[in-house]
Amino acid sequence: MKPIITTFMGAYRPNKPDEVNGNQIGGAYKDALTEPGGWHLYMYMQGETVPKATNYVRLSKDQKDQWGIPLLITSVEYDDNDERMIQDFLKQSREMLEKAGCRNIETNENKQPPGLDIHEMGGCRMGKDPETSLLNQWNQLFHCKNVFVTDGACMTSTGNQSPSILYMALTARAANYAVGEMKKGNL
Repeated sequence: MKPIITTFMGAYRPNKPDEVNGNQIGGAYKDALTEPGGWHLYMYMQGETVPKATNYVRLSKDQKDQWGIPLLITSVEYDDNDERMIQDFLKQSREMLEKAGCRNIETNENKQPPGLDIHEMGGCRMGKDPETSLLNQWNQLFHCKNVFVTDGACMTSTGNQSPSILYMALTARAANYAVGEMKKGNL
């Protein structure tokens, strides 16, 4: 499975230019605001960590919260594919910036742990088999028919960030199904 990668790019100038002749006011300073230079350019990527069985969410067998509810254990790790994706992005982004004429290029891998700036997916995934999935095709729990999960937990992956419209569609679809089932007396 090939991961989905999205690259973002932007440019900015610091909030104000350096002082002109010791001043941050006056005509010379105003003119300095319109002079080219002092720009910074950045690129970053968001890459998909492909679904894998070693990443999971489960309830603790022995640890409980103050109300006696089992604690949630999340296990997510990057793998070799994730590292190769990052290194490829750093290499190719440097090459693009060099060809564009940029100078003083710095690359950085922030090594942040999973989950800090992404949309986590798959903690309660949808599927056909209750042995490998928690939800049926209507986002309904296999083992608790009056519970529907319509956020990113039902999907093992997403093509890009901000999939809110998809969640709204899944919710509308699940709600329509639930109303129909209620009218039939099945819920």
